Amino acid sequence: MRILMAHNFYQYPGGEDQVFAAESRLLERQGHTVIPLTRDYARLRDMSKVAIAKAAVWNGEVHREIRATIRKEKIQIAHFHNTFPLLSPASYYAAKTEGVPVVQTLHNYRLLCPGALFYREGRVCEDCLGRAIPWPGVLHSCYRGSAVQTGALTTMLSLHRTMRTWSGKVDIYVALTDFARKKFISGGLPAPKMRVKPNFLDFDPGVGSGNGGFALLWGDLRLTKGRRFSLMRGGGCGREYSSKSLVMAP
Repeated sequence: MRILMAHNFYQYPGGEDQVFAAESRLLERQGHTVIPLTRDYARLRDMSKVAIAKAAVWNGEVHREIRATIRKEKIQIAHFHNTFPLLSPASYYAAKTEGVPVVQTLHNYRLLCPGALFYREGRVCEDCLGRAIPWPGVLHSCYRGSAVQTGALTTMLSLHRTMRTWSGKVDIYVALTDFARKKFISGGLPAPKMRVKPNFLDFDPGVGSGNGGFALLWGDLRLTKGRRFSLMRGGGCGREYSSKSLVMAP
């Protein structure tokens, strides 16, 4: 098949960027043709806050580009990863106008939570879950610590909920876990359109020799990823540490 893979890269490289690249490679190895369409956070440096806010709600340039790409490349499926802020929901409308099915992978909870993580001030926070207007996010400045930027994001979420973009312009949603699937459904996304497809290991290096001489850190020091990780030493057993203890260690 001929697949449009669209993604807005983040300011700092992360897991979503890796999944976008890995899935593209996997599809190509299976004989499909992948046409990438991307945006980068670096573009934001040359844009005013007003321009960024407008683009997040509706990016006319992207709408035109996607329609032209679909016609030129004879796209059969449009698969979106991160669309915020520069691809915008206008991407879905462009694909649907051209008669192309839309798939959206849900890497985080952005459609339900301005902070995207259901996490605030060191605890789980679901104050915005199920709200037509996620105003608590603005109250707590959940996006980048800015009430103004969170307000712009909230406007986009609320407007497109009113326009039924999330329920009507996406054919299939891909959640990464069954827990996330249930959370998205409780937040208002249509259950019949929700599928679960876990992330995968792009390349399996196989079993090592077991001779030691290595150390493997498996984890993330950010509190939003949890406070504990495991350190595996070559030839030995794993030991669990807290992120705080590691950061404060000499």
